[in-house]
Amino acid sequence: MQMFYKDKGILLTGGTGFFGKIIIEKLLRVTDVGQIYLLIRSKKGKDIYTRLDDIFNDPIFDQLKTFKPKYREKITIISGDCSLPALGICSTEREQIKEQVNIVIHAAATVRFDEKLKMAIAINVNGTKEILKLAKEIHHLKAVVHVSTAFAHCNRRYIEEKFYNSSLSGDNACKLCECLDDHTLNVLTPTIIKDYPNTYTYTKVLAEDVVQQYAGNLPITVFRPGIVITTYREPVAGWIDNMYGPCGIIVGIGSGVLRVFSGQVDNSANVVPVDLCVNALLTSAWDIAKNKYDSPPIYNYVPDASNRTTWRDYIEYGFKYGKDLPLRKSIWYPRFTVVPYKWQFYILSFLYHTVPALFMDLLMLVIGKKPRMLKIYRKIHKFCAVMEYFSANEFKFDNDNVRNLSSKLEATDKQLFAFDMRQLSWTELFQINLVGLRLYVVKDDPSTIPESIKRHDRLKLLHYCTLLVVYSLVLVVFYQILKSFLF
Repeated sequence: MQMFYKDKGILLTGGTGFFGKIIIEKLLRVTDVGQIYLLIRSKKGKDIYTRLDDIFNDPIFDQLKTFKPKYREKITIISGDCSLPALGICSTEREQIKEQVNIVIHAAATVRFDEKLKMAIAINVNGTKEILKLAKEIHHLKAVVHVSTAFAHCNRRYIEEKFYNSSLSGDNACKLCECLDDHTLNVLTPTIIKDYPNTYTYTKVLAEDVVQQYAGNLPITVFRPGIVITTYREPVAGWIDNMYGPCGIIVGIGSGVLRVFSGQVDNSANVVPVDLCVNALLTSAWDIAKNKYDSPPIYNYVPDASNRTTWRDYIEYGFKYGKDLPLRKSIWYPRFTVVPYKWQFYILSFLYHTVPALFMDLLMLVIGKKPRMLKIYRKIHKFCAVMEYFSANEFKFDNDNVRNLSSKLEATDKQLFAFDMRQLSWTELFQINLVGLRLYVVKDDPSTIPESIKRHDRLKLLHYCTLLVVYSLVLVVFYQILKSFLF
């Protein structure tokens, strides 16, 4: 594996994201890669050079900076945008890619579940088409990896490592966007995506259709990761830079804000650590460069059936280890209830979320501060609605291709590029997950743990005192009502 990546030119899209950062770090630290060409666009007032600086200011690169201080020499910025025709790349840089690149890793995507369909198609679908067009022009191409998602075909409950036909082709979806204005397309979105829960999963299906239609003789693989969470081992354990998915749920619970959720706790939690995920992706590129396949191999990178875990495990471990790692600024004592039916969620979320939020906002108005809790809970309930689909449904995956991929590695590579989910310790991962979320997302220094535990104990006392008062009031009211009827 190390020899394969030695002196290779790699075009990477999505390098500024969570997944992309680990790809960059792994290649620079473990291999003697020739050059990494990062496709970056200006965003939120930051130019491409500022965004590159932001990438390498992340603590995951600290180890790399120590052992390979000249790592920046291996990075070349390509100014571009996956939502634009020809990726928005100028002719000079396009020629450079054609001559110098050997491996293409297309990890860029809009991962917002509520993204407008037109933008989701522009980035996820048309961007994929443009990448494949460019790949066909590369003179010394060895491998292409298209990063999809294990939940691209989530309208099915059993997902194999193969292509599935979509009701609308990727090409026709792009044409539809050209013909319809934004308003009309937004109105028609529920009809178009049908039994898919959001525009993200739907456009990932369309992107796979584009791969199927345009791949031709390209040495290409489709890599489908599950729900990606913190690092397991490298470059540092527990690193993450976002609160997407289950990590957001854990932070919400730990802060005392999220108290009820709708889902099936005994369903499989198809979570995967990002570092193992990247190792599998890089191995898939090595494999497609070394072997010929009749059709592009697809890899469902999810927990192995022999070593699965559930949402119940995830929550229980969270409480077990979380009591020793409370958040410094939690607003209430963490308690959490998962209910199987939506009507239960609506009732309990009103009692556990909305009523306390109203009380706190009224208190804020009284003391002359801006109310914000109801606004926060509107966002939380929107997040819960997004996540509920994936926790309430049970998905089963084939992962034979992933198992076979692992068996092809030599002993040394199995250590350097470990990704076998059969060897993973869930108890260890969930503990690491909590430590990482506290440190890298909430930004609580480890030195604050003793202080946080004391605060946590005070909140616990306050919580049970409040319950005592509330239950006493309810009993008094009930007694008075009963008294009026009986006497």
